[in-house]
Amino acid sequence: MPLVIDGIDGENAEKVKAKLLDVYGEVELTVEKDGEDETISVSEIKGDEDVIIAPSVSLVDCKRFDFSDLEQIMHRLRADDGCEWDRAQTHESIRINLIEEAYELVDAIDQKDVAAMKEECGDVLMQAVFHAEIAQKEGEFGYMDVITGLCRKLIDRHTHIFGSNHASNADEALVFWEAAKKKEKHYKSASDQMDRVPKNFPALLYAEKIQKYAKKVGFDWDDVSGAYQKIAEETEELKNADDAHRMEEGGDLLFAVVNALRFYKVEPELALREANKKFMRRFSAVESEVKASGREMKDCTLDELDAIWNKVKEREKQENENA
Repeated sequence: MPLVIDGIDGENAEKVKAKLLDVYGEVELTVEKDGEDETISVSEIKGDEDVIIAPSVSLVDCKRFDFSDLEQIMHRLRADDGCEWDRAQTHESIRINLIEEAYELVDAIDQKDVAAMKEECGDVLMQAVFHAEIAQKEGEFGYMDVITGLCRKLIDRHTHIFGSNHASNADEALVFWEAAKKKEKHYKSASDQMDRVPKNFPALLYAEKIQKYAKKVGFDWDDVSGAYQKIAEETEELKNADDAHRMEEGGDLLFAVVNALRFYKVEPELALREANKKFMRRFSAVESEVKASGREMKDCTLDELDAIWNKVKEREKQENENA
């Protein structure tokens, strides 16, 4: 259907023009002005037109899309005569896709790759839309239910914006959010909150979450020194553990390290990701230097490799200081 716009004047003409350029691009428009019809381009809109008629554009010819277009595309793909692969999918079959896309978005953010972020945001959105489309066909819930639930949550949990509370900083805002969430979820205890943390969370993130719930009811040290003492204790227990208990003690040590990082407001999952990237970067540099000398890593002693590693580490430090 063509888009018909009236009520244009000098005050809103630029906004109308900008919106049309964003949605349609520089297309030809039919305008009614002083009882006469004429054809102009979008950039020629002046604000003295009585009526502007934008052309009807088929879905495949659109240059810009909105959420309703995405919904329409998903309907088409999942229709009886749609894509065989899309029609065959279930909530369970595409679970891993959401995990993969979320990690790819995080990686794009870490790389500060804005173009990739734009693409990966779309891929994550696609997964949410896919599940909504499946659910709608199964009679479970629909797009409107998802959006309504999200909007209701944002309003109800921002009581300092849409209610009577006042937050002067981010920490206070978070307190109100958590209070509203607790009321909404009807948590019976801290254990109940812990039980509802998704079991599929990465282990470090899971540990951080349940430790925070324990802290809220007073089960925590006064300062980070307690966490350091626990790390020392767990380190000794790991050293002295037999084969049957080594995994258990190793887990206890990792849990203690998460506690220490929590006191510094460092997210352990992200910290380990950064450590992994740093190791890979430095290892690659060491390997390159060894190969440049005409040797292989396996032919070097550990002391030789350590010396090259320290050289790479120092070079990185100097580069960062000069950046």
